[in-house]
Amino acid sequence: MNILEINDLMFRYKDKFIYDKFSLSIEKGSWVTIAGPNGAGKTTLVKILAGLVKNYSDIKFFGKSYNKKSFFEIRKEIGFVFDNPDNFFACETVEDELAFSLENMAISPNVIRKKIKEVSDLLKLNDMLKLNPSDLSGGEKQKIALGCALMLEPRILVLDEALMMIDINEREELLKLLKVYNKEKRVTILSFTHNLDEAIYSDRLIILNEGKIIVDGAFPDVFSEELVMRKIGLEVPFSIELSQKLKLYNLIENIDLSLERLVTKLWK
Repeated sequence: MNILEINDLMFRYKDKFIYDKFSLSIEKGSWVTIAGPNGAGKTTLVKILAGLVKNYSDIKFFGKSYNKKSFFEIRKEIGFVFDNPDNFFACETVEDELAFSLENMAISPNVIRKKIKEVSDLLKLNDMLKLNPSDLSGGEKQKIALGCALMLEPRILVLDEALMMIDINEREELLKLLKVYNKEKRVTILSFTHNLDEAIYSDRLIILNEGKIIVDGAFPDVFSEELVMRKIGLEVPFSIELSQKLKLYNLIENIDLSLERLVTKLWK
């Protein structure tokens, strides 16, 4: 079952078409990464899905047409995390920021406190709850923005370069957490990034360039199109590149995304 369907999307900026009859379907419960170089149309597509720019297309979420009549009902089911968290915060403490959206929905204080604890434990935010978001680092702010999205228990989580400021080791841990969240809660994750390392936990990888899908498939099968990706300026993750070379020399049987597992196999 498709949770999102885009049919014949038309969008242009001034005299240039960014999207011209673009179509895309996203399956419920999947993790789909949409990657591409700067100017590929990723951020524009996020803004269209968020209802921030006017477009001409047939978009359906949960089988419902996305229009003025259904906008607010549908948006309550989608969590957006954008690349710049500084444009997001409105409260003086992290705790208030986490509670903000649920308070506006008239959710009871007991439920909100319980949810804050759940999200804070998951993302390790407990030491930040009494701090002002503006005093935090860029990576910490992105974690708070992610926490605010998870507070809503969305059916779809949209990430727009949402982890790029986070330390690489902590980002890896967050991706693992999100994978568990994706599978256990059947939350559909739609991740937009230029960093293919962030696609490792996704089920499907779509490469976008100039508003067109040039590669679409299961991860890591997409990396058979390595030359295509390099041509448009995308770097193949080191683990994939290493796996490909090891497989070429018959040192491993299958492509492996985990550097830890690759090291273990080589030592054996």
